[in-house]
Amino acid sequence: MNTAGLKIKILERIIEIDDVELLKSIEYLLNTSDKNVLKFLNVAFEQKQQENTNETEDFTAYIKEWVKNM
Repeated sequence: MNTAGLKIKILERIIEIDDVELLKSIEYLLNTSDKNVLKFLNVAFEQKQQENTNETEDFTAYIKEWVKNM
């Protein structure tokens, strides 16, 4: 996606936000330096990736039941 498209998507998402505290947090973040914004977003992105990789389905109960029925 190009830069203009990304900007439009971000603006549309911000317009949907009604929570004043969240909007203040976004304003604070955008008022910091680009370097600090990048650091923050990289940390948030890495945490989200770790959450996604840590999510595994637990098959323990299924396996126990399967073994009992063998």
